[in-house]
Amino acid sequence: MSERLRGVNLSGWFIPESWVTPSLYAATGASDATELQQALGASEYTERLRQHYETFIGEFDFERMAAIGFNAVRLPVPWYVFGSQNDSCAHIPAIDYVDRAFEWASKYDMRVLLDLATVPGGQGDSNDRSDASDVVADWHSSTTGRAVALEVLERLASRYGDQPALYGIELLDSPVMSVRKGLFSKTDGIPSHYLRNYYRDAYALVRKHMSADKAVVFSASGYPDMWRRFMSASKYENVMMDIHLYHYRDDRAVDITSPKGISQAVKRNREAIKEARACGFPVLVGEWSAAALMSSASVTPEGRSAYERVFTSSELASFEDAEGWFFQTWKTEKRIPAWDARVALGTLERAMLD
Repeated sequence: MSERLRGVNLSGWFIPESWVTPSLYAATGASDATELQQALGASEYTERLRQHYETFIGEFDFERMAAIGFNAVRLPVPWYVFGSQNDSCAHIPAIDYVDRAFEWASKYDMRVLLDLATVPGGQGDSNDRSDASDVVADWHSSTTGRAVALEVLERLASRYGDQPALYGIELLDSPVMSVRKGLFSKTDGIPSHYLRNYYRDAYALVRKHMSADKAVVFSASGYPDMWRRFMSASKYENVMMDIHLYHYRDDRAVDITSPKGISQAVKRNREAIKEARACGFPVLVGEWSAAALMSSASVTPEGRSAYERVFTSSELASFEDAEGWFFQTWKTEKRIPAWDARVALGTLERAMLD
């Protein structure tokens, strides 16, 4: 049996995010990469992004990750990772820096899960609340979006498919999936049949360049119980389901300032993993964090830290039936306690990570 993955996401490196690197967005009024380019202009944006790629993650980060006890990284990449030029937006290539990530991972005996995290038109994000106003999932309506996504996946598989450090490729990051709501309506999002067909086609393309010991990963989109009999034919080898487990803002989030709250959160984790495994797939927890509700206004900073530590260790124990996990995320400029692995996990005993 292969070693369980104990990893971190490298969010904010190739897809700039304001909560990870607020300095990139300072005084621009922008909230995402497209708005940032519009605010700065193509020339300044390109220079700022190139500097960010160069400095945000380096070999030292991989060295430190390995020293703490992590053995894997989940690396979100955008659809324009090879570069893109059009009338409205220009994106410099990030692929040379992905090459560096593989070099450093190999040097420190770590594995890399490549994750296609954006697609033209937007896929939404099933981690967001269903009523979030910024959920956009128009990718499936685009005439070229699907073709672009598949092309990028095949290019990634061709480039890295024989790399020893490659653990696998995730075909899409947490897309919002349309599901039936009552007898006569469905929620907004990407139709499930569209996702299923896309995943099958993507599997065929990436498997041409990757042997069966490399995983092909698909997102549960928040519904791990809805993938029974999917990719069940023998031609589909080493397919895994990714579930994301957050506890801080949806309608099932619980207050962790009580033992009951922590036990409910842990039970929810175990049930989600059990549901996914019941569909016939090995499971990865692609994203999770120490963020949780603490309703008591009297919780001190020290108390919050203590609750989060207990919550974090309890969550780690709940992942025992998964093939591995990736904390969200490795680093943030502000060292956000519940989201920055250097803070949330850096002080845990190594045995707790195993």
